[in-house]
Amino acid sequence: MSLITSIAEFKKFIAIDDNAKMATLQPFIDEAEQLYIIPLLGQAFYDELLPLYLGSLPPTDPIVALSPTNAKLLPYIQRALAYYTQLLAIPHVTVTFGDMGVRQHRNESSDPAPRWKEEKLLFQALKNGDIHADKLLEFLETNATLTPTPVYGTWYSSSANTKNSGYIVYGTQVASRHININNSRRVFLQLRNKIREIETRSIPKLISQEQYAELVTQIKTDTLTSANKDLIEKIEPIICKRALYMQLPFMRVQINEHGVFVYSGTDDIFKLGQLATDADVKILRAQLCDDKEFGYPADEATLHQFILDNIDDYPLIKASTVYTVPPVPGPTWGSLNDPCNKHFSV
Repeated sequence: MSLITSIAEFKKFIAIDDNAKMATLQPFIDEAEQLYIIPLLGQAFYDELLPLYLGSLPPTDPIVALSPTNAKLLPYIQRALAYYTQLLAIPHVTVTFGDMGVRQHRNESSDPAPRWKEEKLLFQALKNGDIHADKLLEFLETNATLTPTPVYGTWYSSSANTKNSGYIVYGTQVASRHININNSRRVFLQLRNKIREIETRSIPKLISQEQYAELVTQIKTDTLTSANKDLIEKIEPIICKRALYMQLPFMRVQINEHGVFVYSGTDDIFKLGQLATDADVKILRAQLCDDKEFGYPADEATLHQFILDNIDDYPLIKASTVYTVPPVPGPTWGSLNDPCNKHFSV
């Protein structure tokens, strides 16, 4: 069983003809859940939600109503699921496979749509599915909590949670302040592992491990000092821009006036176009790295100067090996090598 069980539910989100049968759509609904919905919800939360939903359907006696919180969540899931189902079903609903091979069906009152219309509908189904998947994640991120009473607590405690707890760049809203990802949780999830890697491996080299640990602790406990807030403002753009710069070649994206949009479809869909070209990706990566004013190396230089100018406010940095004070000419900062540099310092 799945989180859509009837044509009537499907029609709430997508217009389909009156001849559509649930038996025809069911394999594609099941597949869409496995490929697209479960990764968003997490297997544990999906396994928790599914029996609650099925138990609320007639003719269960007595009918068990979904809780108000789950009732609010269900339309977000079903809308994304319906579009992803449409995406998977379109290439197959007019053909069958069996002993006579692959057969195409038609009747006297209709003809199969031309290929260009089918391709347009395919890409529209993919884009709408991804848009509403982002809305689903936004709803969960906004409403999920463990305290004082758990709400979507299983999702909150899972790796599907879009909050990057325990890090400086802990969420989509933080990242969107510095890179144009249009508040997309799905883009943030694509960047999350790279953000974690940069934070744990590169940032301590700039501010010391002790200072980094203090920042993370104060973020988690909501006790940031004024000085550390100022420091974080200088660190955030470095992490965000560098993460996008490093991850961009491995993402299937569209780059437009709204920023970076990542697609979750298959290779066959991407042959239809719409994706950013290699030239588009190259231009964006150059802005993130090579731009003398807005690239992340420039942000690193700003951070270095900020620390030099305010070193007495950061005793953990001052006492660390990342900061040196030779007698002449005064405080200096060791030159950092970077893959974007046009030189190498030793």
